[in-house]
Amino acid sequence: MASENKILDLSFPAAEDLSNDQYRFVVLNASEQVRRPDSASEVALGILQNAPVAGEAAAVRLIGQSKFQANAALGVGTFIGPEYVSATDAGKAQDNAANLAYARGYVLEAAEAEDGLGSCLLLGMVPAINDAVKKLTTVATKTTADVVTYTAAELVGGLILRDPNGAGRNDVSPTAAQIVGAVAGAIASSSFEFVIRNTADAAETITLTAGTGITLNGTMTIAQNNSKRFLAVITNAGTGTEAVTIYSLGTTVH
Repeated sequence: MASENKILDLSFPAAEDLSNDQYRFVVLNASEQVRRPDSASEVALGILQNAPVAGEAAAVRLIGQSKFQANAALGVGTFIGPEYVSATDAGKAQDNAANLAYARGYVLEAAEAEDGLGSCLLLGMVPAINDAVKKLTTVATKTTADVVTYTAAELVGGLILRDPNGAGRNDVSPTAAQIVGAVAGAIASSSFEFVIRNTADAAETITLTAGTGITLNGTMTIAQNNSKRFLAVITNAGTGTEAVTIYSLGTTVH
């Protein structure tokens, strides 16, 4: 049986009916009420300890050891955060290994299956900021004689060597959702730089165009024997509403 150890529980009005949400993660809104998360990338206040309807007092554990309701089997040592499925199905604990920025607990006692109860140590509610200094660079070489859609991994890798191979190309960025998914612990304001180098053997240009959810800012065309540096900034990391702006930062001639 999952155990618990209260250190700090606080009471807040329930913003909605939470009678089916005991031992799930909740979020504090601007009106100082608690509700279900609207996405998996919201910062959870803590874990709901009771089952209030709208307007009743919701007891939320902020610090200590708490039971949690799982979205699947979760083993000891798993970092967990709130799952989001829909507006009425959100807040179960999920494995947040790929999104540590929003991990809010560390499993001490395993949950055996979906809807099962486990026990976790609640962690501080400060989203991680990605380290933009320490990174591994992966060089991608592209020689397709047609338009290329870059992958998120190629952008995050840092350097793309592109030969347009016979004509100018209007290459396409990955979607915002793909970029958010490729950045570990992505939050709004996470960013990374990448370079596209035009390795053409003739006067052929490369122009970067926008995938879904991408906003481009600045000159996106790269001439033969030029490299252009870009900055990708995540402006919305929410599931289904991802958005990224890619800024042109300047050109180097080789």
